[in-house]
Amino acid sequence: MLYLKIIISVLLGFLIGLEREYSHKYIGIRTVSLVTLATTLFCMIQLPGSDPTRIAGQVVTGMGFLGAGVIFKEGASIKGMTTAATLWCASAIGCLVGLDFWREAIIGAICVIFINLVFKHIKIKIKDNDD
Repeated sequence: MLYLKIIISVLLGFLIGLEREYSHKYIGIRTVSLVTLATTLFCMIQLPGSDPTRIAGQVVTGMGFLGAGVIFKEGASIKGMTTAATLWCASAIGCLVGLDFWREAIIGAICVIFINLVFKHIKIKIKDNDD
């Protein structure tokens, strides 16, 4: 079961990262796959009497710092917000897999990919109508 968690985690990270690569973002397959893998491994740590939600809570904090590193200001606009949010979601998906909520992780990954692919086109349509 432990190997299956790792495989599912890397596969979900790969699929999310593939969308980022497809969208020509600077964080893609490798980074997102490593995030899902690392968070799965952290959440798989089961010491006697330990609370796995404490590890997940630390992952949330750590991903906040990692996500902040991909956000930057370029002129009057801010870049990287969606990538940072995607990394944060990828860490949540990794935690879900590590804590045996792999079905929820799969649904979450589908939602992330859907949001990044479909909502981008909705945003473009809305901006086109503002003219």
